[in-house]
Amino acid sequence: MLKNYITIAINNLLKNKLYSTINIIGLAIGLAACIVIMLYVKDQYSYDKQWKDSDRIYRVNFFVNLPGKDLLKLSTSPLLAMPLLKEYFNDKIDQGTRTLTNQVTIDNGNFKSDNRLLQVDPSFIKTFNFEVLSGSLEDTFTKISNIALSAEAARQYFGKQNPIGRQITVNFGQLSVDFTVTAVYRIPGNTVLNTQLLSLLDDTLLPQYMKNWYSMMAGTYIKLKDGVDIEKIKSLTPALINNNIDVSQTVSDPALSASDVISIDFQKLETAHLNSPWDISRDGGNKYTVLSFAAISLLILLIGCINFTILTTARATQRAREIAIRKVTGARRKQIIIQFLGESTFTVLLSMLLSMGIVEIMLPVFESIMGKKLIFDYTSPSTLLPLTALLFLAGIFGGMYPAFILSGFKPGSILKTNQSKETKGSKNLRNFLIILQYSICIILIISTCVILTQTQYSINRYPGYNKDNLLIISQFHIDKKHLKNNILKQELLKLAEVSDVGLSEVHPNQQMTTNMIFTYQGHAANHAIPNTGIGYGYFSTYQIPIIYGRNFSSERDLPEPLFDETASIKNREAQELIERSIIINESAARRLGFIDPEKAVGKIIHSTTVNNVNYTIIGIARDNQIYSIKTLPRAEVYLLQPERLPIITIRFQGPPEKILKDVSIVWNKVMGDTELTTIFVNQIIAKDFQQERTEQKVLISFTILAILIACMGLFGSASYTVERCTREIGLRKVMGARVKNIVQLLLWQFSKPVLLANIIAWPVSILIMQNWLERFPYRFNPLLMIPICLVSGSIALVIAWFTVSGNTARVAKSKPIKALRYE
Repeated sequence: MLKNYITIAINNLLKNKLYSTINIIGLAIGLAACIVIMLYVKDQYSYDKQWKDSDRIYRVNFFVNLPGKDLLKLSTSPLLAMPLLKEYFNDKIDQGTRTLTNQVTIDNGNFKSDNRLLQVDPSFIKTFNFEVLSGSLEDTFTKISNIALSAEAARQYFGKQNPIGRQITVNFGQLSVDFTVTAVYRIPGNTVLNTQLLSLLDDTLLPQYMKNWYSMMAGTYIKLKDGVDIEKIKSLTPALINNNIDVSQTVSDPALSASDVISIDFQKLETAHLNSPWDISRDGGNKYTVLSFAAISLLILLIGCINFTILTTARATQRAREIAIRKVTGARRKQIIIQFLGESTFTVLLSMLLSMGIVEIMLPVFESIMGKKLIFDYTSPSTLLPLTALLFLAGIFGGMYPAFILSGFKPGSILKTNQSKETKGSKNLRNFLIILQYSICIILIISTCVILTQTQYSINRYPGYNKDNLLIISQFHIDKKHLKNNILKQELLKLAEVSDVGLSEVHPNQQMTTNMIFTYQGHAANHAIPNTGIGYGYFSTYQIPIIYGRNFSSERDLPEPLFDETASIKNREAQELIERSIIINESAARRLGFIDPEKAVGKIIHSTTVNNVNYTIIGIARDNQIYSIKTLPRAEVYLLQPERLPIITIRFQGPPEKILKDVSIVWNKVMGDTELTTIFVNQIIAKDFQQERTEQKVLISFTILAILIACMGLFGSASYTVERCTREIGLRKVMGARVKNIVQLLLWQFSKPVLLANIIAWPVSILIMQNWLERFPYRFNPLLMIPICLVSGSIALVIAWFTVSGNTARVAKSKPIKALRYE
């Protein structure tokens, strides 16, 4: 019996080569697209699940809710947090460890390169089971001068030589330290802790300003004891905060306790990669992007299955006489159902085998778009089980109609006529599936157009500064007297193509926030406002307008005094009062209570955050989006620090290649063999929109696939419909109908489902994309959604016309005598 079913299935496939080819290829493309996306989704959800007892490991996040400011979420915490948590919850926490991230330059004697060093507590290796390839991680954390390298770093610095016992020099900005390599490790799987270098974290060597509750620079991780509920710890943290943190210097309202301002969040480490959009320490994943890609893959698969069902249903109706004869000769309905479901599953199996080859072709392209290496392991149960489930689901879905509907026909009603049975239900089902198919395609087209439009709008919109022709030099390795920055600046200004050079603490889109507490004389309220250190040429270089007051002047304004790391905030109140000038932006003026920012010029604000200083406001800068073009302008104060700034920005004219060459010559002249790191501001902004561009590329790619599959289905359905209308077309031509009239009639018949698909797709697309646009503070005019929908719908309609026009024209041009002989 099984052999008979397989023989019939193969014969039907060979008998209807066109439909079989369309069926198999269309479904194979859908399956391949789904597999590729699901590999990416699986990769993104695999982070930090490889650790022993990973479900008990939590990252400690700190949330700060200062009055008048948005809730600040930090994936970091104070260095003081972990020892206190371990002491306070000793009966609940098994292990606790801290990490301190450093961007360093490694010198192995032959070349220099930038890398990421993680300083950690010795308990780190008890919390995270790194795979040790050589040496000992335990030895690494016995001395401050020991270091462990990842396998990649070991190959980079020492090639095939054994690195154990060798020395490398690590440059921490102005400080150079020699380390001895004591271990080589490999991180098993994906993790948010990905680092190339590990060394011991020693509190005694850290500056004093890092050892308070306001300096949240450490990553803190805890591992709970077996059976401990994290909610029990959460409920006790407010008391811990109130007893150990003083917020009286930052909050003027005595009714607010420390736990009202600061809260501790315990985030399961397994979720940190996708569920931490506030984590600025790394390029994390985005849960909504991953879910969107998963949804797209399922939609593509759905289109493939719809295409498969349309053609399977169309061809199955022509087998009505076969079904009737089989039933007359004794076949039971159960046997016919099994036969049709088996044929459908067999076709899906062929599609799945073909999809494996398509995956191998698609995967490198997708990896280049996502910047992520993916592995398709054919032997893994996590791969085989979903593929098996897809095989049977698609097979049952595609064969359901012929199996359960056609098997129920009465043989007498079929055999008394010379026609195959084409029911109204069959036609309606195919039309519904075509409408659904094209609705999905139109939604994808509209989504792609909206993402493209919004991305271009955001990039081209004026962000409050001139972002064109700006080159950034990230210059971390200056001498102890901080003199080379100014020498370098003067040498750069001598270049003919350089118009301005500005120094700053951070560069555009660098997500770093440090706050200072200010009070306005005569007002009791404290205001926490982000601050940025800048040099004299900062505003002219970025072309940020000073709308009221004046700019900093080397003749009139003194630089910011050095930070006294040994003094606490309360002790600084007793220090000698210092007078300095300050520039603030419009938002900062409003936060300080000035409804009209112009009236803030000349006023004095006081701060003891860094020193005991009275600041005279000399200028108001225009609000700008220099910290991110994707966020609203933030309140900002600018401190004059011309000799302590690591970022140099150059405004230039002419081709980028020439300025890079000339800057390199000047750099080597002033800085010697120190490595030069440059980037254009436009490149930084483009990187900020990497996620949107990735979404755009993925949508374009899979929209094309969706349209291709839909067109294949429509082509097959049109071929079948035209074939069944052959006699009608012949009669129309005999009665005087022209080819043009017949083509128009058939085109209109296939246009109706596409037009109905537009009616469904437009509101759904608008709803989805309005939600997507919420991530942007500034959005393009929503009325543009109307022409986008119209254009997208027209594209779908034109594609449908081209798909069916060949078939309709061919049949319309045929001779009536051939049509009338049909059947």
